[in-house]
Amino acid sequence: MDSGLAGRVAIVTGAASGIGRATAQALLREGCRVAGVDADGDGLAGVAVEDPATWLPLEADISSEAGARAIVAETLRVFGALDVFVACAGVYETTSIDELTEELWDRVASVNVRGTFLCARAALDAMIPRGFGRIVTVSSLVADTGGVAAGTAYVASKASVVGLTRSLAHVAGPHGITVNCISPGIIDTPMTSAIDAETKRVLAERTPLRRNGRPEEVAAAILMLASDGASFIHGARLDVNGGLVMT
Repeated sequence: MDSGLAGRVAIVTGAASGIGRATAQALLREGCRVAGVDADGDGLAGVAVEDPATWLPLEADISSEAGARAIVAETLRVFGALDVFVACAGVYETTSIDELTEELWDRVASVNVRGTFLCARAALDAMIPRGFGRIVTVSSLVADTGGVAAGTAYVASKASVVGLTRSLAHVAGPHGITVNCISPGIIDTPMTSAIDAETKRVLAERTPLRRNGRPEEVAAAILMLASDGASFIHGARLDVNGGLVMT
C-alpha cells in the first residue's frame, strides 16, 4: 500500500539521535521533506540525507513558545506546508525521588511535556486551515509501569504525554487531523545508555521477544501512524515494546 507520504512535509523534534533521527531518515526515504529539530545542532549534521533540498536542520529550544513558533514558521517558509509533526525530543533521567531536585523536575517537564505541547499547538495552527495533518507523540512504557530504571520526573512526564495526546485528539479530529501516541519499550539509543547493562539484560530476558528494540523499529510504527493507511486511527496509543508490557 502506498503510504501517501511522498511529497509531504514533516517536522521531527529530537532528530539528532535515537528514535528521532531514525524517524527523520525514514520519512526522507519515503519522499518527505523534513525539518529536523534538536538542541544539538552538531548531531543534526550527522543525519543521512541523499537530497539536501529535502532536509532542513533547525537548532532550537522547543520548550519556549517563541522556539516552537519559529520552528513551524521556518518550515512553512522553506517548504510551504506542514503535513506531519512528530514529537520525539525528550530528556531522560534516573534520579531517585529523594534526590530529585525542582530544577531537574522542571528541565524534564519543560522538554517532554511543555515542548511537546507548544510544538503540537503550533503545528495545529498550520494544519487546521488546510484540513489535514498527522501528529505523533512519543511516550514510554514507564507511563504504565511507573518505571524500572527511569526516575520519577521522566515517568510523570511520559504519563502526561499520553493524556496530552488524547486531549489534542479531541481538538484536532474535527479538522481532519489525526493525533496518536507511540509508547516504546527499552530501545537501544544514546538515551537508554544511562540504564546499566545488567538492568537492560534482565529487561531483555523478560521481554517475550527476548531482546531490546531498535530505533528503526519505532520509526516504522511512527511512519505507519503518519501514513494514509492510518487515516481512521485517532487518539490511540501504540505499544512498541516487544511484549514487555501488554495493555
